[in-house]
Amino acid sequence: MSEISEAARQLKALREQAGLSMRVVADSLGWRLTKYQHYEDRYRRRFLPIELARHLADLFSPHGVSPADVMLLAGVGADRSLPGSGVIIRDGVQPTPQRDLPVTGAVRGGSTGFYFNDGDPKEYVERPASLAGSTNAFALYVDGDSMEPRYYAGEILYVNPNRPLTKNCFVAVELTDGRGMIKQFLRRSDDQVVLHQFNPAKDIKLAAKDIKNIYRIVAAGEGS
Repeated sequence: MSEISEAARQLKALREQAGLSMRVVADSLGWRLTKYQHYEDRYRRRFLPIELARHLADLFSPHGVSPADVMLLAGVGADRSLPGSGVIIRDGVQPTPQRDLPVTGAVRGGSTGFYFNDGDPKEYVERPASLAGSTNAFALYVDGDSMEPRYYAGEILYVNPNRPLTKNCFVAVELTDGRGMIKQFLRRSDDQVVLHQFNPAKDIKLAAKDIKNIYRIVAAGEGS
């Protein structure tokens, strides 16, 4: 297994600097302990999700940790600020050479999955090499624990709409009502799509008429 990222190591150091246990941080986020542990013990992405960094900046700040230091873990420079913490992520964000991949799926409160964004992306993330030159590629954040241990809540998933679906590949499914879900693709017919989730393990059957799009996820273990 690849080593954890520098962001994960620095997250642990900042948490310890704040004098907080992993349990306290997990409880403050409303997460199970194992979910938070993923970001210190197993996370391999270069940057933390921005929303997670925002919450951590607010949590660590009263304990002497600079919000700017926390936001750097999400790739946000010190020239930006967030209300209440000294670090702002402004609306109408624009892509930069370092972060040009749009995040088009966002969690809404009370949702059991995520919703595809209406309108402009609210965030841009770093583009992996596998998506270089793909003008319609995008990213999503995982919500919930239905695909653990493959994907954990808060992780960024990269989507390449140009890749064909194959049995057992992982997909983002966009339903006609705007809802989205992350599952494993098994098969489809003219009137039905069969998917699989890991936690709890079960197959899910969806009517084809209720599906707007199915996008292939380009995971770390897949080729370009």
